[in-house]
Order: sequence, then structure tokens, then C-alpha cells
Amino acid sequence: MPSYRELAQRTLGQAASELNAMPQGQVVAAEITARAAKAQAIATVAAAQALLEMGDILREHLTRGDG
Repeated sequence: MPSYRELAQRTLGQAASELNAMPQGQVVAAEITARAAKAQAIATVAAAQALLEMGDILREHLTRGDG
């Protein structure tokens, strides 16, 4: 099972792909807005995964008495 860190890296890769796939030239503003919102939602999920990773690390250190 992948760690939250690995999941966050993959998810950020998805967000980057969404942004890189943004159409160029004459495009309806609503399409750009929708694609940007999707990329932002994906990046938010990655941030949550990173926070979960940090929580797991903190819990591990506190359980061992390192903190």
C-alpha cells in the first residue's frame, strides 16, 4: 500500500497534467475556469494527503517517545 507521501506526489502529478492540458488560443472562459477548478481540487486532495503523511510521522514519533 502506498504511503500518503507517494499518493500526494501522484496526485500533484495529476494536477500538473490537468494544467498542462489547458487549451490554448480561442477558448471559452467557462472551460478554462472549469479546468482550473478541477486542477485546484486535485491539488487540494494532494495537500490533504501530505497532511495525513505528516500526521502519521508525528504519531509514530510521539508513540516512540521521540517528540
